[in-house]
Amino acid sequence: MRALLLLALTALTLQAVPAAEAAPLGDGWTLPQLTVEDRTIKDVEGRTVLLRGANVNQLNDYAQNGTDLPTVAPLDRTDFARMAALGFDVVRLNVSWSALEPTRGAFDQAYVQRIRSAVQDAKDHGIYTVLDMHQDAWGPFVGTPAGQTCPPLLEPGIGWDGAPEWATLTGGWTTCNIGGLREASPAVARAFQAFYDDEQGIQGRLVATWARLAAEFADEPAVAGYDLLNEPNPGLRDPFTAADQIGRFYQRAIAAIRQAESGGFPHLIFFEPSAVWSAFGIDALPPRHYLADPLVVFSPHLYSQSITVSSEFPSLETGFRIAAAGADWYGAPLWTGEWGWFGEPDEQPSAVDRFVDATNEHRMGGAWWSWTQACGDPHAVRDGNTEKPQGNLNRIDCPSGRSLGMVDGFVTPLARAYPRATPGSLTDVTSEGFAGSGRGRVEAWYPGAEQPQLDTVNLADVDLARVDGGWRFTAHADGDYSVSSR
Repeated sequence: MRALLLLALTALTLQAVPAAEAAPLGDGWTLPQLTVEDRTIKDVEGRTVLLRGANVNQLNDYAQNGTDLPTVAPLDRTDFARMAALGFDVVRLNVSWSALEPTRGAFDQAYVQRIRSAVQDAKDHGIYTVLDMHQDAWGPFVGTPAGQTCPPLLEPGIGWDGAPEWATLTGGWTTCNIGGLREASPAVARAFQAFYDDEQGIQGRLVATWARLAAEFADEPAVAGYDLLNEPNPGLRDPFTAADQIGRFYQRAIAAIRQAESGGFPHLIFFEPSAVWSAFGIDALPPRHYLADPLVVFSPHLYSQSITVSSEFPSLETGFRIAAAGADWYGAPLWTGEWGWFGEPDEQPSAVDRFVDATNEHRMGGAWWSWTQACGDPHAVRDGNTEKPQGNLNRIDCPSGRSLGMVDGFVTPLARAYPRATPGSLTDVTSEGFAGSGRGRVEAWYPGAEQPQLDTVNLADVDLARVDGGWRFTAHADGDYSVSSR
């Protein structure tokens, strides 16, 4: 009888009901193990999952660069509560090789426990975690020492984050760079080439570190997966040879992770092209045969018309099409591990809205750069410790470290409504709603204090629950279904 009634209805209108007291943020959201099916990120219940959230760098290990300012902000449960209140369902948690293995062969369990606590706090608030082996310009130990003179046309560089000192093999090449560009440092390129060539076995050490870290989370479904290496520098090789050597590292790391997960289950593997993609919006890609694992996700950083060298090409939308073509070539889902704008937030909401529109068109997710940034972070040191928000959702006054609160110009478009998990195939996502086809539980996020007025088709057990920052929509689908805002 129930099925007949559902078939007889062309639309089920969700009527307004008195607003309830906000439920605990994690209550009601589900975080099943994730997998890949039909080039789509799905959960083991067969639902398409859109992972949308932010990068969290508060566990990263940055160089101090001669300042006495904190390089990261504290990270605790309140951060995840505020992310959940924006509807986020993922964090890309930056972790550092230099903190995981500060001494060769010594795995730091205290640092792992900090990672574990962050994963649990995120999980408690209905948020997945992508563990990202983060690096910028190889590591903290390639900054130009104070007082050292740079060769002509070069200028002093600063230290960033990534590899431990014992794995920083620069061959004595200068740490100065061209035009203040951190990747344009001979020492950075030489250190990366030593890594790709596995000098002194350093690539093998990072592979082993990945295995140890994956073993820690082998049975944790709230860990969405592993981002193998943030924006790898091409080293000293041409683009195609560079792409090949990056691919060979990825193959080694994936094999080690899979072996380490033998007591649990396989997680998603996020992989990136080189840092060239972030600068130009396109790059040579690691060969497919290195990335034959069925759970790989292509994860370029989509900064077109943001920080790419050209402000016009590729356009934001063209950048998405190029990335989608790359994902199709791999036969993999597309997800962007970083994106964002770094000017004045009051002037850029339209650009952020365009980006969210593009993620809707491609039915995908991504992680904004970044959640917050301390005054001693190399990004801030590079820019002179100004009060500029530099793309962060939580603005901090520098050098005082005083919180200036959330940045509305970025937060408003990032907190837009979207379907978090939908049965079967998600066929359409727009600013007005979504549609799909399948059987199971539907979960969607709607922001704001005012209850959304929605029209639904072929959905039963429809419910809107008040949560901090907005509303949790749930329903049960059995066939073709849709939700639209009035």
